[in-house]
This record gives sequence, C-alpha cells and structure tokens, in this order.
Amino acid sequence: MSTIGNTNLTLMDHARRLDPNGKIARIAEMMNEKNEILSDLVFIEGNTTTGHKSTIRTGLPTVAWRQINRGVQPSKSQTRQQLFTAGHLEGMGKIDELLVNIAVDKAAFRISENAPFIEALSQEMATTLFYGNVETNPERFTGLSPYYSSLAAAVASSENVIDGGAVAGQTDVTSMWLVIWGENTIHAFYPRATKAGITHNDLGKQLVNDDQTPAGQYLAFVDQFYQDLGLCVRDWRFAVRIANLDISLLAQAGDQVDGSANLIKFMIQAMNKVPSLASGRAAWYCNKEVKTALDIKAYNKSNVNLTIRELENGKPLTTFMGIPIRRCDKILNSESIVTA
Repeated sequence: MSTIGNTNLTLMDHARRLDPNGKIARIAEMMNEKNEILSDLVFIEGNTTTGHKSTIRTGLPTVAWRQINRGVQPSKSQTRQQLFTAGHLEGMGKIDELLVNIAVDKAAFRISENAPFIEALSQEMATTLFYGNVETNPERFTGLSPYYSSLAAAVASSENVIDGGAVAGQTDVTSMWLVIWGENTIHAFYPRATKAGITHNDLGKQLVNDDQTPAGQYLAFVDQFYQDLGLCVRDWRFAVRIANLDISLLAQAGDQVDGSANLIKFMIQAMNKVPSLASGRAAWYCNKEVKTALDIKAYNKSNVNLTIRELENGKPLTTFMGIPIRRCDKILNSESIVTA
C-alpha cells in the first residue's frame, strides 16, 4: 500500500551497503529474527554528532481564492526546530579460547556464541523505541509513547490516541501501534560520522576473569558490539496508538462469548487518522497477546481485509488492508492507563 523511495533505507539495507562480505548483514538478520520492527524501521544519518536537529511543522500556511486584479496575502507555514538525542547501547562478549580453537569456522562460531548479546541489544532497542524517555533516562533516547501519552484535547497528539476501553486501576493493559516510517514522517537516525546498525569490533584474545570467588583467569576471545541510534518524530500525525487494550479480554477472542476489544474497528479508525498511508513504510506493531487475537480473527472468513496469506522470508505474514502486522514482545502488558 505504501510507496518507499530509495532514500528510505532499513537496517538491512544499510548493513548490505556497509559490508558486502555479509558479516554485518548476518548480525542485522539475527536482530530482525528477534525484533520484527527492524523490518520496517527507516534509518537516516543525523546532522549532529550526538543526535539530529529537525524542522517540525506545527501549522500550515493560509491560502485564498484569487479574483482578477485582486491579490492574496503572503503566508508561510509554522515550524519549529527540535533536537532529537541519540543513545549509545553496548555489550561485550567473551568466549573461552579452547572452544574457539576446536571450531571449524571460528568466525561463524564466535558470532553464534555471541548471539545472546545481539539479541539483548535488539530487544533493548525495541523497548526504548516504544518507552524511552530522556526525562527519566537521559542516557537513552525518547521513544514513541511519550509523544502519545494523553487523551486530553488540549494535547495535539491526542488526536492520534485511540482509547481501547480498559478502565482506571487495571494493570493488564497494552497498546497497538500504526507507524508510517519515512524521512519526512517518523524515522530512526544514527549520529553524524557513525553508522546504522550494530558495530562489531573483534578485540582478539584477552586475559579475563571467571565468575568464581576468588576469581580465576583464562584467555578468551573478546567481542564488542554497540549501536548509536535515536528516534525522530518529525510529524506526529504519522503514528497512531491504540491504547488501553485489556489483555484478559483479548484472551476471549474467537470464543462463543467474546468480550475482547473491537480491534478491527480501532485499526480502521487508526488508518483514517493518518494523513496519507503512502507517505512512507506503513506497519502495525503489537505483542503476542494482541497478535494472537488478530490471528484468530483472521481465520474468521468474514474478516476479508485481515489475512494470513502472504509469506515473508518463508513465514506467514498477517496483514490488515495490505499493511503488515509485526509482533514485538517488548510492548508491555503492564502499561499505565492513558487518560485525559
């Protein structure tokens, strides 16, 4: 449904360009396997060494019907500049040299043994993309939720927050998201003079301590993995949060007595809040409980626009009106109720 220009590069696109030999691309693939949001997330290079300064449009110019021999008043759009900050995420892996020495393909073995670090980086990035807030954790970056955290009419972005029906006091609450990724909408960035995705540095053999008391020492191959990234919400109109979804009721999806939220209705409402689905790379994001409810609904033949017919990388892909539905289990089941 959406149109993507060549400038809208995902993490995998950057990885293939940076490393034609495939090592960094394989790391990106491993991240994608654990974090489906990376299939769509658009990355651009930031314009500062610590983040990205972007022009945010806050109002449109005025226009007028013109008559012959009559002029129109000049006008301009209202904008403001905002600096989005990036965070630095890092992990260090160590593998006993005895294990590496007996491996046939030593480089591949080290990457596979360091897979937990790669997954941890991927999952921490996903958590921050949704819940990061520099007001409480200044070393990170601000994710989506702080921009869509109110139903109050006085807050402009509340227009793109849909109340899923959970009530005050509930603790088993989650959200579903529609995001249109693009350079002029919402995108990730990496600071100037760095690169997109995870950087891997082979630090060679080093003398390291074991986890015993007192500590013993052994030679290990040490690998450094890190990533610099941030999120730029350039135009808040291009994301919609379906908040306050009751997890316990979603478990009733498909039952004879089904009290779960009307996800199809909310998704249609969300799509119609976005100015244009063709402005970038559109995708839905939800955790496994919401995805399970949607998959059950997809098998109801009356839901002709919710399908599990396409294949992506050999796996079934659930879509709604052609937009992929991605599973991201870092979206919590214990969110605070979004209120006015």
